[in-house]
Amino acid sequence: MSRFLESKHWGQEEYVKREAHIYRLEYWWEVEFWDGGELKETRKMVTGTTVHNLRYAEDAAENWCLGYIP
Repeated sequence: MSRFLESKHWGQEEYVKREAHIYRLEYWWEVEFWDGGELKETRKMVTGTTVHNLRYAEDAAENWCLGYIP
């Protein structure tokens, strides 16, 4: 299965060390949460049987970079 990097997001101020990378897979999106160069988590943008869209993945990436996701 191939993964294609769609976009990257970066934090600011107290979250300047945070990054989020959005990847497109065949049927869904994944978001990697990075902090200080360390991968903290990879989230598949699927809830139950619902496959979320790119906007959902972008919101997750932004929430990580803004510190809303601990």
